[in-house]
Amino acid sequence: MSDIELKPKSGSYSRGRLSKAEISVLRDRRMSQYEGKTASIPLCIFNLMNAILGSGILGLANAVANLGIALFTIMLVAVAGLAFNSIRLLLAMCDYTGESSYEALGKAAFGFSGKVLTVVNIFVHTMGAMCSFLFIVKYELPEVIRVLTGSDECAMDWYLNGDVLVIIVTIVIIMPLASAKNIGFLGYTSGFAMGCMIFFTAVIVVEHWIIPCPIREHVNDHSANSTSNTEESMGSDIVNSTMDLITSATESMLHDNPNNSSICESRTSHIYVEFEEGLENQVCKAESFTWNAKSAYAIPTMVFAFQCHASVLPIYTELDRPTKSRMHKVAVVSISNVFVLYFLASLFGYLTFYNAVGPELLLMYSAYDPTNAVILVSRIMVLICVIFSAPLLHYPARKSIVELFFENQPFSWVRHLVIMFILLTITNVLVIYVPTIREVFGFAGATCASMLVIILPSLFYIRLAPGKLLSARKLVPLLLVILGIGFMIMSMTLIIVGWIM
Repeated sequence: MSDIELKPKSGSYSRGRLSKAEISVLRDRRMSQYEGKTASIPLCIFNLMNAILGSGILGLANAVANLGIALFTIMLVAVAGLAFNSIRLLLAMCDYTGESSYEALGKAAFGFSGKVLTVVNIFVHTMGAMCSFLFIVKYELPEVIRVLTGSDECAMDWYLNGDVLVIIVTIVIIMPLASAKNIGFLGYTSGFAMGCMIFFTAVIVVEHWIIPCPIREHVNDHSANSTSNTEESMGSDIVNSTMDLITSATESMLHDNPNNSSICESRTSHIYVEFEEGLENQVCKAESFTWNAKSAYAIPTMVFAFQCHASVLPIYTELDRPTKSRMHKVAVVSISNVFVLYFLASLFGYLTFYNAVGPELLLMYSAYDPTNAVILVSRIMVLICVIFSAPLLHYPARKSIVELFFENQPFSWVRHLVIMFILLTITNVLVIYVPTIREVFGFAGATCASMLVIILPSLFYIRLAPGKLLSARKLVPLLLVILGIGFMIMSMTLIIVGWIM
């Protein structure tokens, strides 16, 4: 005999005592809308890791610079624990209500309005994340191809056009993967993407021992004192050539074209300018604890980095022999692995550039030596990861539309593919024609991340779990709701202030 919660005919939820047969019926009912529920635990782990990982790994080194190593570590552990706790609450509510989706939990807790609120948050978050990934493709892939082909900086060939490449990547890679019926199929591509991110993390660790610090002082010393040591000379030549590239790009932008109207300059010059500005005050000293005007931005960055909750339940429903304990294992392993990758990448990225590290770590390495083969491969690895992450996020976006407008209707391939085509078309149009949509989605994303990671899972538990509002079991979720609202207000305020400033 086991304890499990039932959904009574009256519509309110209460705890009941069920036999094993009744538990099986409840689980079958929850999973009846899905087919092909054969994704193994490893495939589900790869999918969940891929849902978590993304552009977040590129911004956490800057968070270390603004918090210090010790404070960053403490907060990263806290955010990882918070992300797992939210997943635990969602899974508990699935067992309690017999529902299988985030949207259905919203309806069970707060009726149709709760369902609409959940759908809106999932849709905005996933669409914003897909746009963010395709923005990386738009701006990074042309430069990678430019280096590989040896094209001139201002060449305007079609294969160097970011808009064209976004469309090609969408049609050739993202659409075929997004058209599959089950999300478990993406476990194979997610596994490959995770291998790419492991390689990228390893490169960051290794580059810490290669890139000199301070970079500017190293260049000056080399200019004043030539050395006969071949290895040192080769290393300094790389830095000199990089600094020459930075200087020429900066001078070209500031003097040759003061209005900054050149198309080719607008693509790449800002990278070198930001890198050059960061080197002006580079100090090769690690801080354990620090706080400055940008420190508050580090908190939203870490919360967004562990945002995966829109994809958790679709992955859960396709897990082979889906049980709460098996999905707990998937969540623990996934979050732990991602935590290790985040920590290593952010720590060694910070220890490479220290206070000069920028908001996007990949750009730092690209500006330092854009033609370096290892760094070039790392850029390709990141591109592979974000491209394979896009179809994974497309699933909850499409599912939210289906849950809202086609609830309880049988699966239709026509509807499935039409919604996919419309969503991906909208994403491409936004990325190509509305570059400022990045800021808009950033603002909306700050709200949605707080809702999906902290507020909604806690609210569902408070609403659906037995016991009074101020009972011991609901005290922590209640505190998390308050924390989430405070975090959401802070994030929105920071973004608005950033727009004004």
